Amino acid sequence: MSDPGNPETPAAAAAPAPPAAARVVVPEHARGLGEEVDGDDEVDRRLTEIEMLGEEVAIGWKPGAVPPLAPEVRFLHVSRTIHQLVTDRNRSVGIFLAVASILVAASTGLLNVKADVAPMVPLRVIQRWCFPATFAALAVLGVFISFLLIRARIGLIYEVAKLNVLLGTPTRRVQRVNPLSIFYVMHLLVVALGGGSAGLATAMVVYGALADDAAAVDSGSTESGPGAVVSIGVGLLVALAYIGGLVALYYVAVLRNTTDDQLDAAKF
Repeated sequence: MSDPGNPETPAAAAAPAPPAAARVVVPEHARGLGEEVDGDDEVDRRLTEIEMLGEEVAIGWKPGAVPPLAPEVRFLHVSRTIHQLVTDRNRSVGIFLAVASILVAASTGLLNVKADVAPMVPLRVIQRWCFPATFAALAVLGVFISFLLIRARIGLIYEVAKLNVLLGTPTRRVQRVNPLSIFYVMHLLVVALGGGSAGLATAMVVYGALADDAAAVDSGSTESGPGAVVSIGVGLLVALAYIGGLVALYYVAVLRNTTDDQLDAAKF
């Protein structure tokens, strides 16, 4: 039976105090997850290795070979990516058509605003410039949608090439530019609408600048004159240049970035 007067007993009871105090002084997050893995820092070490791998790849260092993924896993990944690219294509065209319909409807509504409305900007000025501004915005939006479609087309070609490799079919079966493909038709639709918007915006601005009397423009006069002929001609030139430039960009970007050598050199 222990002696209550023994000085060693209080010392033994107070022995666990320093570790508890140490845990209070040093926050748990400062030491990571090392204490939960048998007192080892395996988790911290692994996170550091992953971070170092990212930095080494960023400076151009190529890591060693790793065990490849199973063909079934790669096939599922490629299939999912193809589905995402097709969804992005449909979404981009849908966004363009939705914005076009909303802007045109809003501009048409502005023309029917009551004359007793007194906004900060004169109502006649807003009504005169609403359609040129709408068509100019659609022309700019068409350029961005065209870039997105070109990027999606290039990515889709590479994913289809990967799928052909997994299936054992030749990579050259990928047809990069086909005027009858749904991708090309949807891109041409956006480009044609954007080119028409650019041509209309230019024609309206030129006609307004060449008009002798601004009141004749506001009154909706349909009399033909040199100003109308010049504005229509300039609008057609702008529309044709817009459409031709983006279609040529589609061909050049797709063909230059998806050559047979580049597809064969891709790492799957």
